[in-house]
Amino acid sequence: MPPSPCHAATAAIAPPRPGMLARAGRHGLFLLGGLSFAIGTAGLLVPLLPTTIFWIIAAWAWSKSCPRLQQRLYALPGAGPHVRSWLEDGTISRRGKLFAVSGLLFGLAMTALALHDQPLILTAAGLPQLAAALFVATRREGSR
Repeated sequence: MPPSPCHAATAAIAPPRPGMLARAGRHGLFLLGGLSFAIGTAGLLVPLLPTTIFWIIAAWAWSKSCPRLQQRLYALPGAGPHVRSWLEDGTISRRGKLFAVSGLLFGLAMTALALHDQPLILTAAGLPQLAAALFVATRREGSR
């Protein structure tokens, strides 16, 4: 069996082959990472579709299934260092907080404009946005 493109080949003794369930889980995480990365990439072009959260999910999934892709994501200019600092330190830069909270509040304002005459639906749509903004605003600040 050829070496995995996700893991560097080593001359040391090969680890035992994972069972079918472990391989299926690893492949599932690999696919989750790819799908999340694709959605995040679409977020670069589609207004109000977030990028960073999907790339955080992709980096986490690839950390379990394909560390080489995780490192490539970390190397991306712009978002890569922010993804790494969140996953490794649980921190968000001040600039990142500003963009995230501003985007969430802008989304909430657009939701309010669209649903101003339906308060129950507005509440159901708005509370998660407010909760997410509060969550981001209260995270520790990093230097990246």
